[in-house]
Amino acid sequence: MFKNIIIAVLVVVILNLLVQNKQNVDILVNDLANTKEFVVDGADYVTKAFEKEFSVQDFNVDIDIPSMQIQKEPFTEGSGIQEDTFFNEEEK
Repeated sequence: MFKNIIIAVLVVVILNLLVQNKQNVDILVNDLANTKEFVVDGADYVTKAFEKEFSVQDFNVDIDIPSMQIQKEPFTEGSGIQEDTFFNEEEK
């Protein structure tokens, strides 16, 4: 409760000091405008840095591996390969 009273008194004192001199208000407005520009520039920088570091990059691998060049045939029922399982039942 005492902290709130102290904060309220400080806000009143600061507002009184600002109102007494027009130049103080101009300085405060100028500082707020500069702060906004700094925040926008910082956000743009962070966005660009994040996109640069974590972007998707395409790359080609030029390794000659013989097993990668073998064309594999798709499995079909008539290919002669038959899988033996417990669940195969022959029709009678």
